[in-house]
Amino acid sequence: MASLVSQYESAAIYYAVLGKNASSSTIDYFAQQLQVGTRTDVQFIDVLLSSADGTARYGTKTPTEILQTIYTNIHGVAASAGVLSALLATGDTVGTIVHNLIDDLTGYLGSDSATLTQQTFFDNKIKSALFPSSSTGSAGSGASDVAAIYHVLGAGLSTSGLNYWGGVLNAGTATIDKVAQAFVNDRSYLGSLSNEDFIARIFQAGFERAPTASEAASYLAQLEGGATRGNIVVDLIEALRGSVAPADSTAQAHFNAITSVYSPGQLPALNIQEQVAAIYLGVPERGIDAQALDTWGKILSSGSLTATSLTAKLLNSKEFQLKGAQLTGDAFIQHVYTAVHGVAATAGQLAAYSGLGSDKSVITQAIINDLRNSIATDDTTVTQQHAFEADIGNSLLYKTAANLTVTAAGGNATGTVNTGSSHVLSNAETAVLTNAVLNAGAAAAVNLKFADHLANLTINGTSAATVNLSDNGVNPGVDITVNNGNVILNASSGADDVLVTATAAVNTGTGDFNLGAGNDSLKWLGNAAVGGANTVGAGISGNGGAGIDTISANFITKNVVMSGNTVVRTATISSNSAQFSNFEKLDLAGYIGKATVSSGSTAANHTFDFGVLTGNAVSESSTTGLTNNVVQAATSNIGSQGFVLSGLAEAVKVINAAGGSSAQLEVTGNATAASSVEITFLQNATNHFDVNFTATSSADVNAGSLALNSSSSLLLPTALTDVNIASGGTGDFDNILALTGTNAQVQNITVTGDHLLDLTLGSGYSNVRDIDASANTGGLNLDSSHGGTGDGIIIQLLNILPLSGVTTALLAPVLTALGLNGYQLTVEGSTAADNLAAIGNTTLTGGSGANTFEAKASNTQAGITISDFDSTKDKIVDVASALTISGDTSGTAVADYGTRASDTLDALLGTLVGGLTNGVIGLLGGILGLDSSNSLTAKVGVASVVFGGAGDNASSYVIVDNNDNHALDLGDSVVYLTGQNHQQLIDTLHYA
Repeated sequence: MASLVSQYESAAIYYAVLGKNASSSTIDYFAQQLQVGTRTDVQFIDVLLSSADGTARYGTKTPTEILQTIYTNIHGVAASAGVLSALLATGDTVGTIVHNLIDDLTGYLGSDSATLTQQTFFDNKIKSALFPSSSTGSAGSGASDVAAIYHVLGAGLSTSGLNYWGGVLNAGTATIDKVAQAFVNDRSYLGSLSNEDFIARIFQAGFERAPTASEAASYLAQLEGGATRGNIVVDLIEALRGSVAPADSTAQAHFNAITSVYSPGQLPALNIQEQVAAIYLGVPERGIDAQALDTWGKILSSGSLTATSLTAKLLNSKEFQLKGAQLTGDAFIQHVYTAVHGVAATAGQLAAYSGLGSDKSVITQAIINDLRNSIATDDTTVTQQHAFEADIGNSLLYKTAANLTVTAAGGNATGTVNTGSSHVLSNAETAVLTNAVLNAGAAAAVNLKFADHLANLTINGTSAATVNLSDNGVNPGVDITVNNGNVILNASSGADDVLVTATAAVNTGTGDFNLGAGNDSLKWLGNAAVGGANTVGAGISGNGGAGIDTISANFITKNVVMSGNTVVRTATISSNSAQFSNFEKLDLAGYIGKATVSSGSTAANHTFDFGVLTGNAVSESSTTGLTNNVVQAATSNIGSQGFVLSGLAEAVKVINAAGGSSAQLEVTGNATAASSVEITFLQNATNHFDVNFTATSSADVNAGSLALNSSSSLLLPTALTDVNIASGGTGDFDNILALTGTNAQVQNITVTGDHLLDLTLGSGYSNVRDIDASANTGGLNLDSSHGGTGDGIIIQLLNILPLSGVTTALLAPVLTALGLNGYQLTVEGSTAADNLAAIGNTTLTGGSGANTFEAKASNTQAGITISDFDSTKDKIVDVASALTISGDTSGTAVADYGTRASDTLDALLGTLVGGLTNGVIGLLGGILGLDSSNSLTAKVGVASVVFGGAGDNASSYVIVDNNDNHALDLGDSVVYLTGQNHQQLIDTLHYA
C-alpha cells in the first residue's frame, strides 16, 4: 500500500482531471507509482488526459475549455477569462498548468476566505474518495448489517465489501444470513474451525467473552440441526442489538459503535487516528494508508480493540511480519525504538523495555507512549518527541496553516483546523504547523513549543497572553508579526524576526519580547507624529537573549530636561534603554524618532543620538548658559556591534557614533535607492568603518546612500581612513551602495565577498587613494566621481623612461608648473567581470575577468590609466564621445599613430622642454609625435612608446578626437594603457 500522502496526491489528480472519484484500487495503483517515482504528477495528468475517459471529455475541446473544466473541478467555481489567459500565457503544457493549479490550492497557506472555501471544497472531494465509507446504495441498514458481520467474525472492516454487500442487502438480492454465510465461506481460517471453535470465536469477537455452557450448547444444537454458520452469525448480531446482561453492556457499546456507519470522508476522532498512525510509523516505518486508517481507526474508535490489542493484531499481519514484527528480543525492541525515536536505543533502554516481558504489542505501545507522553525537558528527548509527533501529523495530512485562539485554560492553542469544529490542537497538529495566526483572547499561556517548523506567526488581540515557541534548537527562526502590544512572547531558539506593527499600542502596552537563542531582530515602525518623538510605554520590554540580536532604533527614546538659568544651564538626559537588554545592533530602517527636549530644542527629525547609550549624548538644545552641564543617561550595551539596515531609512542621521566594534553597518534587506543614512562620529572615534551585506534575497539589495562624517584632534589624532565593504548574502543578486557626503579622511576602500557590488563614490570623498576589490569574487561595478590629483598619464610614462639625470632635472619644474604632480587614485578590480567608471588621475586594474573600463572624463591633463588592459576581452567606454572601443570587429578599426622608441626620448625631451609652448598638450604631443595640426587622422587612434624593438611592453595611448579637428587638444579623450603590444592593439581594437 502507498502512504496516505501519495494516495491523497493520486486522488486529487484523478478528480481534478476527470471530475469524479477513482476507486480505492485505482487510487492506490497510481499512488504507488507517484511514491516511488516511476511516474511524475504531470505524467499521471497526461495519462488521464489521453485515456479513453479523458479523450471522451476533452478530445474536441480547446486548451482554454480544458482548463476551464479542470479549474472548476478543483476550485468548485469557474475561472475568469483573465485567469485562464494568464495560465495559458505561461507557455506551460496543460499537464504542468493542472499540476500547478492542484499544488497552489492544496498547498495554500494564506487566510483569504474565498480561497480557503475552495480549498475545503476540493479537500472534501478527495477525502470522500479516500474514505468512501458507505455508498448511496449501501447506506443505512445494509451497511450497518455488513459492518456487524465483519465485527462478529473478527474480520477487519473493508470499505469495498461494506459497499458491495450493503448494496446487495438494501436491494433485497440476498438476505443477511446468506451474506454472512458468504463471508464465512470466503475465509478459509473460519472454515477450518470446528463448530465449537467457531462459536467460541464469534462470541469472543461479539460479546468479548467466551460463551456460557448453555449458550455454547444452544448454538451447537442449531448447527447440528441444520442451521448454517451464517444463521448463527445473524443470531449473535440480533442478540447484541437486543437487551443484554449488564456484564455485556460494554461489548454492546462497542458493537453499536462499529455498526454506526460513517458518511463519506468521515473519520474517527483525531486522537484515534494518531494512535493508529503511530503504530504504522513504529513497526513497518511508513505513513499509514487510507484503507488502514479507515478500517483500524473505526475499529479502535468503537472500543472493541485497545491500542495494544490492535497492535497485536497488526503485528501478526503479513506486512508487519515482513517489516520488523518477525524480529524477537532486543532486535525487535531496537527496531521499534529506532523507528519511533529516530536514533538507536542504549543498552539501558533496551534492558528497560526487555523487562516488560515478551509481548511485542505491550513493548511497542510502551515505546510509543513513553515518547509521546514524555515530560522530559532535555533538548534531545524533546526534539525526538516533536519529530515523531510531526511524522504522525504529516502522515495524516494535517494542515500546516491554521487560525488559532488562546483560551483561558491555556495549554495548546484552540482552532478548527483538520476537523472543522473548535478543539484544542493535539501535539501532532501543532508539530506540523508552518503558518499560524493566533488571536490572544485571554491572558493565558499558549504552548506552540511543538511547532519546530513554524515559519510565520501573526499575533492579534489585546490580552497579555504568553506565547511559547519551540526552544529545543530545531526551528531555524520564525517571522513573527505582533499586532498586540501586551503579549508576552517567548520566541524560538532560532533566528526570529519580530515585527511590532502600528496596531500594537506600544505607547501604553505591557508587552515583553524574550527572543531567546539565535540571531534575532525586534523591529517596530515607531509611533512618532511628523516632527515628533516616539513614545514607548514603561511596561514594554525586550531581551534579545543569546546570539547577536538587533533592535529597532525606534524603541530607544531620548529625553532632555533643561534646567538652571542663563549663568548655569544643566541638561539632564534620560533614556528607556534599560527596558531592553542583549541587543547588540541597532536597526536604522524606518527610524522616525528624535529627542524630546524640554525647552529650546534644536533636536533634528529622524536623528538618533548614539551617545545616549555610551554616555556621550548632547543636549540638542539652543538654550545655553555661561556654564553648561550635561547629566548623562545610564550607559547601555545596546548597539555595541553597530548598526543594521533592514529596509528603507528615510533621511536618518546618527550623531555621536562610537568606534570599535560598533563602527559597522550590516545590510540585511533592500533599503532601495531612496534610503539615506548619515553617521557622524565622535572625534577620534575610529580608524575604520565596515559595511557588511548579508541579505537573503532573489532581487538586488540596495543600501541607498551612506555618508560618514569623522573628525580628529590635533593631539593624538585618530582618522577614519578605511572603509571595508563585504559584499555577500544568500541568493543571486547584486549589492548596491552609494558613498555620499563629504569626508576628507577616508583613504582606502576595500571590497570583499562573493556578490557583485555596485559602488558609487561621490566627489566628497576627496582623499580616497585606493579602492581594492581584488579579494572579491562577484564583481565590482564602480562609478567614481572622485579621482586623484596628479601623477597621471604623462608622469607615469616619464617615470619608466630611461632618462638621464639632466633631463629629469629639467622636467621637474615643468611638471610642477603644468600641475601634473599629485597622487593617483588606484582601483583594483575583482576576479570576476568588472565595470569600472572613473575620472582622470585614476589607475584602473581590472583583474582576470572580462572588464569594461568607462572613462567618464580622461584627457591629457588628467587621464585614466589601465594597467592590465586585454584587447581580446576588455573594452573601453569613452563617455565624452559615447564610443565603445573593443575587439568587436563589427566596428571601425582604430588608426595607427605610430610608435616611439623609449631610448630616443631622452634627447627629445631635453629639446622639447626648452621650447614647450603648448603646455601639457604640447608635452604629450611632442613625446608621441602628434604635435602638428593634422596629427589625428581618424576618430580613434593608438600611439605607443615601445620598450624593446619587437613592440612588446609598450606604453600606449588611445586617443579619441572628440571635436574632430584632427589636432590633439584638451577636448580630446586620452586613455593610457601600460604593458601592451602596439601592433596587437592596432590589429584588435575597433570602435562603435
